[in-house]
Amino acid sequence: MAISKFLLILCLLPLLMAMAAAAQYRVGGSAGWTIPADPNTMSYNRWVERSRFQIGDSLLFVYPPDKDSVLQVTQDAYNTCNTSSFIHQFDDGNTVFTFHRSGPYYFISGKEANCRRNESMVVVVDADR
Repeated sequence: MAISKFLLILCLLPLLMAMAAAAQYRVGGSAGWTIPADPNTMSYNRWVERSRFQIGDSLLFVYPPDKDSVLQVTQDAYNTCNTSSFIHQFDDGNTVFTFHRSGPYYFISGKEANCRRNESMVVVVDADR
């Protein structure tokens, strides 16, 4: 019995360590998820470049739910601001999105006009820590 508990703890230890090291990033800082006031000085993709994202990390999108939303989309939908084709739609105003795999993730505003005004970003998540 004691050996099986020890083995269970030993197997779960890497998972617990990874979870403890996970970080949450507030998208857009204090301004939240919104149309950038000046796309020349603020771009979500420039903001993304300042961080390294890992599996288990999460993004916090804060926005007025009656005026905006967040869509996780494919690369094609991202490139064309296609708000009618999405993987996931979030509209609660306080969205937490956790990365469960490495690779690129594409996000756009649920409002096409906002997306066309640079309310969009690509996050590349690194492989395991």
